[in-house]
Amino acid sequence: MLTLDEVANYADILAVPLAIIGVILIIRQLNLSLAESEREHLRRQKEMTLEAYGGIRGDLRKAVKNIRNALELEDMFDKFEQKHLEMILNDKRLRGEVIKMLALINKFAVGVKHDVFNLELVNDLAGRLFIETYNQFEPYIKHVRKDSPKFYVEYERMVKRLKQLQNKDSGQVIF
Repeated sequence: MLTLDEVANYADILAVPLAIIGVILIIRQLNLSLAESEREHLRRQKEMTLEAYGGIRGDLRKAVKNIRNALELEDMFDKFEQKHLEMILNDKRLRGEVIKMLALINKFAVGVKHDVFNLELVNDLAGRLFIETYNQFEPYIKHVRKDSPKFYVEYERMVKRLKQLQNKDSGQVIF
């Protein structure tokens, strides 16, 4: 028959592997919970991106169209010239429309920066529009940055990231 000390020794020997198994199970459960939390965050992020873009889509496209019509730009690929900049600067209403348009997109860019909106989904929804609008209105953006260098910085950062994403998707390498 085993003495009490011998039983305690066997119990100690069994306790170590059981504790190790318990720690392994806890770590596994934490990893599963973390993965589920990340999936849920991504789902919510995509949902918020869709809702936000759906909310501004009509206003944004209308503003872009009105501005391009006022500037006599056919589409997002027409070259923005000095005369266009002067038209914006000399027309208070048009300048207000341009500011509103760029502010809408910049708010989206801030949401991307703070991980509220999903960049890949933004790219699918309006990546080309955001990039080409930035390219087209970059002379105006540079002009307003003379007074405040922080204007539309997040928009510019988002455009750079969108370009990288689109180039990655097309297989191009940027140096």
